[in-house]
Amino acid sequence: MLELDIYKKLSHFDLQVQLTTEQERIVLFGPSGSGKTTILNCIAGIVHPDQGFIHLKNQCLFDSKQKGKKGKSGIPIQDRNVGYLFQDYALFPHMTVKKNISYGMKDQQLVETLIDVVGIKHLLEQYPGNISGGEKQRVALVRALATKPNALLLDEPFSALDEKTRIECQDELLRIHEIWKIPILIVTHDWKEAKKLGQRILKLDKGKFIR
Repeated sequence: MLELDIYKKLSHFDLQVQLTTEQERIVLFGPSGSGKTTILNCIAGIVHPDQGFIHLKNQCLFDSKQKGKKGKSGIPIQDRNVGYLFQDYALFPHMTVKKNISYGMKDQQLVETLIDVVGIKHLLEQYPGNISGGEKQRVALVRALATKPNALLLDEPFSALDEKTRIECQDELLRIHEIWKIPILIVTHDWKEAKKLGQRILKLDKGKFIR
């Protein structure tokens, strides 16, 4: 379960949201600059809320009322076990696809399973610069899932792809979620994509969910 109740003062408005989900695909939908990515960054630990809490699978990721080591309220990014997929994929250009996926992974059997499920075995010896945007997206998805995350965050992951590849990657994500039942939060401002991917769509405007 993912549960959060957070407040953060931003430059043009105050972000104040509450959210609880078990294993849903939740779309955060709204215009640019409405606070969607900030919510993901708070969950990932890149940004800390000013007040509130974030719980994931019985683990407290952040609580403004609690202070840990060095007076900090949240646990470090690397200890949160959250997968985060960015629009630019963040692959290492000097490593092959296989090394990009396997780097730092302990469960190589899971890596092999994911490679088969997503269908990228033929890309393993290629370098990121030699594969397409859709293939990079699949590689990044496998790498994110290979960490066995308790939640998956996607920040407009398909927006730079052509329509055909975007649809294929959307379908891949839906299929993956049927196998790995974890909360998935997807940021998009594409209404068609939101309707396809979201089991629940939360509309955000100036830092607050609206009906």
